Amino acid sequence: MDDGDNTTDVLVERIRAAVTAHEPGILEPHLARDARWESCVGRKQVIEYLERAAGLDLEIEDVSAHRDRIVLSLRIADQRDLLYQVVFVRDGKIVEFRAVADADEATTATPSAPPPPPPDVAPSVTGMATILPVRDLDNALDHYRMLGFRVSPYDGGYGYAVRDGADFHLSVHRDLVPSRNASAVYLYVDDADALYAEWRAAGVDGQFFEPHDTEYGLREAAHVDLDGNLVRFGSWLPK
Repeated sequence: MDDGDNTTDVLVERIRAAVTAHEPGILEPHLARDARWESCVGRKQVIEYLERAAGLDLEIEDVSAHRDRIVLSLRIADQRDLLYQVVFVRDGKIVEFRAVADADEATTATPSAPPPPPPDVAPSVTGMATILPVRDLDNALDHYRMLGFRVSPYDGGYGYAVRDGADFHLSVHRDLVPSRNASAVYLYVDDADALYAEWRAAGVDGQFFEPHDTEYGLREAAHVDLDGNLVRFGSWLPK
């Protein structure tokens, strides 16, 4: 190790312990509150994603500690090529993990830029789309077409179903298990009974739940498509 101070030396030992024990949670107290790893921001999110990789048979081949970073050379069992990570350190805390191509890039890399300042005027949200997982795009597009949606494929793994203010994006997940699918969307409609009647007459398979009055003031019904996506819909009861 070179140019390392006591704090960095402690972080090196904590990293060694986390890799050896396959327990990234060891590092949580040593992460800055806004620590990041790739797209993950925040210590709990970073630890959660590191834990997904904890099952890899990783070994630390080499480590080089500097005042503002720790450079790691990692080896996965039975693989010849090394993996390189730079761990940026600030004020005694880990602020970022970054995968790099080699040790030279690790020593010259700079931490990610801080987030931009908030705008003076809050931007407006002009629309929303729900992304629903499906197993077969053609089948899903045909299903929603029969329910009165305008449908169109984007490519073999993505498509669209739009009806009035309802904007569904359909994304293919081949290993989707419909009975375990927790995706749901709620549609506010002008007449829940009429939409229920239309959808029941459409000849699509799936589950249908008949309209009923709720204690929170909506006449409500629901449909579950063949991929397990729950589409609840309701219209306000007269006051």
